[in-house]
Amino acid sequence: MQKRVIVVDNDDDILQIIRFILEEQGYLVEAVSDILSFNKLGDIQPDLILLDDWLSDGYGHLLCRALKQNSQTKTIPVLLISAKNDIETLAAKSHADDYIAKPFDLDFFMNKVRSWLSPHKNPMRPD
Repeated sequence: MQKRVIVVDNDDDILQIIRFILEEQGYLVEAVSDILSFNKLGDIQPDLILLDDWLSDGYGHLLCRALKQNSQTKTIPVLLISAKNDIETLAAKSHADDYIAKPFDLDFFMNKVRSWLSPHKNPMRPD
């Protein structure tokens, strides 16, 4: 079964690059640029959420915290993405499962994604 990834980033260039890379690797990708669009995705249950912290209508770390407090979404791995110097602290405070600092190496990025989508890393969401 194909893994589904939701990508939320306000930078359209980054959003399209990430979408292209993930789709080339065989993942189903929903790419949105803000929290409002994310909320409109409704009942989609992704296997992973890649969430930029700086969004046009709010902060990704606050959305992450809300997702982790919700019984329906708390088991979905969330990787917080940011160019902020304190991304590690921000990710921990928002209960993100991991983080990726911008700018990032594409190989490093894909290794993180693969790791979080593996059944070993995420037993709640087996293949």
